[in-house]
Amino acid sequence: MASDATPALVLEAVEAGYDGRPVLRDFSLSIAAGSIYALLGANGAGKSTVARVACGLLPARRGQVRVGDGAQSRGRIGLAPQDSALFPALSPRENVEVTARLCGLARGGVRAAVDRALALTGCEPRADQAVRTLSGGWRRRANLAAALVGPPRLLIADEPTEGVDAATRGVLAHALRATAQGGAGCLLISHDAVFVAETADRVGVMAQGRLIAEGAPHDLLREAFGVARLLSVRFPKPASAEVASQLARAGLTEDGEGLEWRRLSEDALSFAHTLAPLVDSDGGEIAVRRPGLDDLVARLSGGLS
Repeated sequence: MASDATPALVLEAVEAGYDGRPVLRDFSLSIAAGSIYALLGANGAGKSTVARVACGLLPARRGQVRVGDGAQSRGRIGLAPQDSALFPALSPRENVEVTARLCGLARGGVRAAVDRALALTGCEPRADQAVRTLSGGWRRRANLAAALVGPPRLLIADEPTEGVDAATRGVLAHALRATAQGGAGCLLISHDAVFVAETADRVGVMAQGRLIAEGAPHDLLREAFGVARLLSVRFPKPASAEVASQLARAGLTEDGEGLEWRRLSEDALSFAHTLAPLVDSDGGEIAVRRPGLDDLVARLSGGLS
């Protein structure tokens, strides 16, 4: 991965919010050039507010925000917002060309930059169709292509995988990694824990406008869960009273609707074998897996013990 001594983004003791209501409180964050940093957290945790502060759409009330080596780097931010920033009557190619000119690219370099951004995001098969005729996945690709045409020193991608298929997820992951390898810092805002685990170098977990955990995905999961496994029992309808009672006695907790019961433990496999006849009798299914980043967010938010 390419890197630069100057961080792509630094937030120091930032406070920011809306209509006098603080969302970020004493928030600090640093993203290295050449790396992908992902923010995870429940709705309302403050992730999108971080993105708005970083790209200058929302001023910080307190603290410092530095992009690259100073204020001149503001023009080298690529933003792929959650809501598409594309002109629906134009094609992806035309949208990316407009963005390239707004970025101040020299006229002679626009075509090559546009072609590169379209290729990087796999947009070529639909590059000349009107955006309004495209599926959500193709719009996500074009949205990211417009953010990459700069090319940016800091890329901010807000929920880039929302509503996309597996093929598009793979293309978007490749585009983010290639951008980081080219020396840019990437801030990824996402609820897609699997995509984050596959893509990000570092992860920050947010709650109530603060970072409550930070580190490499593997390190965070090892620290939180060790060798424990997650036992999950799912039912097509709420478990019967007898089955629910026995699951509770076995230390499983339910999701509030009685459709899923879970237990985190080092002996999850043995529990699964013991509970299998009981679960089968009520039409349920058992699964045992390693905890993921979504489970980490739930645990740090108090939802998984």
